[in-house]
Amino acid sequence: MPSATSEITIPSADGGAIPAYITLPAKLPAPAVVLVAAVSGLDAGAREWADRYAQRGFITVVPDFFWRTIPGPMRLDVPEERAKATERNGQFDRDLGQSDIAAVRDYVRGLPESNGKWALAGYCFGGRYTLLAGAYLAADAVVAFHPSKLGLELEAAAAVKCPASFHFGGADASVPMDVVEAVQAALKPNPRAETFVYPGVAHGYTMKGRDAYDGPVSELSFDRAIHVLDGLKTPG
Repeated sequence: MPSATSEITIPSADGGAIPAYITLPAKLPAPAVVLVAAVSGLDAGAREWADRYAQRGFITVVPDFFWRTIPGPMRLDVPEERAKATERNGQFDRDLGQSDIAAVRDYVRGLPESNGKWALAGYCFGGRYTLLAGAYLAADAVVAFHPSKLGLELEAAAAVKCPASFHFGGADASVPMDVVEAVQAALKPNPRAETFVYPGVAHGYTMKGRDAYDGPVSELSFDRAIHVLDGLKTPG
C-alpha cells in the first residue's frame, strides 16, 4: 500500500486550481509520475493505477485533466456519462493541457519528498501528452499504454530524447498500425525509446471492467514501463 494519499489542488498558470489525487511511496525522497488518464478522467481506475506506481516507489499525481470543461470521473458504460466524456474530449485544448502538465510538474518537483526527477504516464487520451512532455516539458522519462492521437504529434516524437516506453495493442481499432509504425519511425533515432505491440490486444487493455481488458498484457506492459522508470531513482 502507498504510505499516504490525499486530494489536493494545484495552481494553474492562469490562476485556476487543478484538482488532483496524490499518493506517496513508503521510501522517500522519490521521483514523481504525473499520470494523465483516459477520457474517463480521475476515476477509481486511475486512482488504483496511481497507488500501484506508489507501491513501486514513485510519488504519483493524477490531475483532473478536464477541470476546465466537464470535470469529474465518467463511467464509459453509462451512456449519458460516456456522451459527456466524448464531449469534453472534443472540447479539450491541447495547449492548455500542456500548460497544466507543466504546472503539475512544477508542483510535484517542488515537494520536499521529491528527488527532483519526473515522468509522465499516459493512458489512452493521455498518451499524446507523453510525447509533448518528453519533447517540450523536460520529462526525465515517459511511458504510455494504448495511447491515442500520437499521430498528431510526430514532430514531438522525433524530439523526445529521454527514456520512453510505449505499449500498443495489435488489434487496437483506435490506433491503426500505420500510426504505430509512424510513431516507431519518429522515435527510432532515440536509443532510449522502446515500443511494444501486443498481437490481438485491443484498445483499453489496462482498464479493468472493459471488454478489452487483458490482465497478463496489462501486467507485462506495466513491468516493462517500471523497468524504465526505475532509472529515475538514481541520484543526479
